[in-house]
Amino acid sequence: MLLVIDVGNTNIVLGVYEGYSLICDFRLNTIKNKTSDEYAMSITEILNANDIKKSEIEDVIVASVVPDVMHSIENAIKNILI
Repeated sequence: MLLVIDVGNTNIVLGVYEGYSLICDFRLNTIKNKTSDEYAMSITEILNANDIKKSEIEDVIVASVVPDVMHSIENAIKNILI
């Protein structure tokens, strides 16, 4: 499965794809001072709520227009998947 993350000024939109099929999508508020641990918890809870195991995520793509959030998102993904 592929986790796709689009970080915008207002929302962070996430989607999980299996092949070309969108399995689920969801939104988080973009909060510049939110920590990587907080983002990791939010993403993990959403994956769990959609019955997606972290071990099923094979790749991640991140697009962002908010450089201040990239460090937290990058570390959140590393905390979740590594």
